[in-house]
Amino acid sequence: MTFKDTHVFFLEDFPGGISLAFIIFLNKIYENDLKVIKHEYGHSRQSLKLGWLYLFIVGIPSLIRALIWNIRKSSPKEYFARFPENWADRLGG
Repeated sequence: MTFKDTHVFFLEDFPGGISLAFIIFLNKIYENDLKVIKHEYGHSRQSLKLGWLYLFIVGIPSLIRALIWNIRKSSPKEYFARFPENWADRLGG
């Protein structure tokens, strides 16, 4: 599928979502979830804005936040309220 100018691939048993430039990989369960697609699209915009710094400023912190969030079973509201997730939501629309 294509969302705006980005290719989105839905994969079975994928552990969430990963975005880099014009490519997004998402678990197949999000195939019809426009909010998740827009969020990952926001991450792809971050990647284009930051270039190689994206991995250090957004990618690694986002991965760490997701791991901690999954361990603590925190609320989605808490997860998306902070950087870099809130910025991805704004960029994704």
